[in-house]
Amino acid sequence: MLRMKDFRNYSNKKTRCLLTRFSVPSMSPVKSSRFSFIAILLIFSFLIVGSQSCRKLDKDGGYYDEKTKTYKYVNITKKGVKKSSLEVFSPTPGKPQQVYGIVSRIENDAKSIWLKIEDRHPYMIIAERLSGGNRNDKDKEIRIQLKYVSPLGSVTRRGDFKKKWKELVISQLSEQLLNRSVLVEIDYQERARKLWGTVYKVVKTESGDRARNINLWMIQQGLSFYFIDQGKAHDDKKYISAQKIAEKFKNGIWRYQ
Repeated sequence: MLRMKDFRNYSNKKTRCLLTRFSVPSMSPVKSSRFSFIAILLIFSFLIVGSQSCRKLDKDGGYYDEKTKTYKYVNITKKGVKKSSLEVFSPTPGKPQQVYGIVSRIENDAKSIWLKIEDRHPYMIIAERLSGGNRNDKDKEIRIQLKYVSPLGSVTRRGDFKKKWKELVISQLSEQLLNRSVLVEIDYQERARKLWGTVYKVVKTESGDRARNINLWMIQQGLSFYFIDQGKAHDDKKYISAQKIAEKFKNGIWRYQ
């Protein structure tokens, strides 16, 4: 019969055996510090991964970080993304591309728009190359400066006139574009990490639907002169002709020159 005393002796021997077998060998101070450093890194990594996994992810497999004002992917998903959105590529100088979206805002400079892109995936591809001031990860918006126009740069008079002119142009652009679906041909400027673009909007005419070039329309309406500081338009003659018409009929700014 096994007595309690014998059981305790057996247990103590077994414990000593296990401790001997699995005890950590003594280490030098250098090895010990390395081991501690690695252990801290592993714990820190575990905490980061754990904190991300505990966050509530959206349908796109990520979350918006309020501290950094950026969106972060955890599990990327392309489910439900439109085929046209998958054709978007990372902005590259000298390689224009077309992007679809909804105009959500007209910038206060009267020559830039904010384009809201419906799908997160194409938005992130474009936004990753832009500066913080030209992207809004929370609402999936990118800032695009309109090419060949500068309403405020077209005004020589100052003071109240320039202020009222800016308000007029923003009002006109809002009427044409705000909350409307558009197609924008964008070009990337790497140094400034920004986008330039030509905006096209579908309008109904007696002969059917057609695409209206808003940049060209602004010049025809006299909302801006034709600017070529970023290079001439590929259809340069149309822009020159539009400016001549605006000047002839004293449209917009030409009325005050």
